[in-house]
Amino acid sequence: MNKTNILVADDHQVIIDGMEAIINGVSDLSFAGGALNGNQVIEAVETKTIDLVLMDINMPEMDGLECTTYLNKHYPQIRVIALSMHDNPRLAKRMIKNGAFGFLLKNSNKEKILEAIRDVMQGRNYFDPLLMQNFLDFDNQKSSSSFAKKDLLTKRELEIIQLICDEKTTGEIAEELSISVHTVESHRSNILLKLELKNSVGLVKWAIQNEVINL
Repeated sequence: MNKTNILVADDHQVIIDGMEAIINGVSDLSFAGGALNGNQVIEAVETKTIDLVLMDINMPEMDGLECTTYLNKHYPQIRVIALSMHDNPRLAKRMIKNGAFGFLLKNSNKEKILEAIRDVMQGRNYFDPLLMQNFLDFDNQKSSSSFAKKDLLTKRELEIIQLICDEKTTGEIAEELSISVHTVESHRSNILLKLELKNSVGLVKWAIQNEVINL
């Protein structure tokens, strides 16, 4: 059985140790080490096989925002779940735009942590329920909510939305962006999940209404 190799990045060793205990207690996960800052994360991914990084946002030398951007650009196959002590919607949106697939509060229980890891490794997004409630509170007007949803999308997802609206097929999108068909399908699923839409028809309508594409 292939195990998911997980790196834990946090400037507090106690958090790393706690995550290590949870990860090592599950047969399909493997603790690949700890990193105290973004620079150590980059060193780790250059020398080890890493599938997922549990990424603290506030770290010295290189923080989680900058490090996630770097991984998204240079190691797009590595999934990132943001870790934070604060359920801050603005901070969560920034991490998501930089390439994170999920957002966990550090005080999450073992079940939530494992659920987040498995959801993300299966191509889905995971956001702490408390954070999602704060998103709703933060965007209490319909128009604001639409823009909040747009803020959840990464640059690559916006590119794919544009190509879908240009009536490109999955294969054509994959060729144009130099990515696999599977990756396009994964992005499409994540887009629909983030926007709470059922299909591409609804996506095109949403994109036009919210002016996120060039007509």
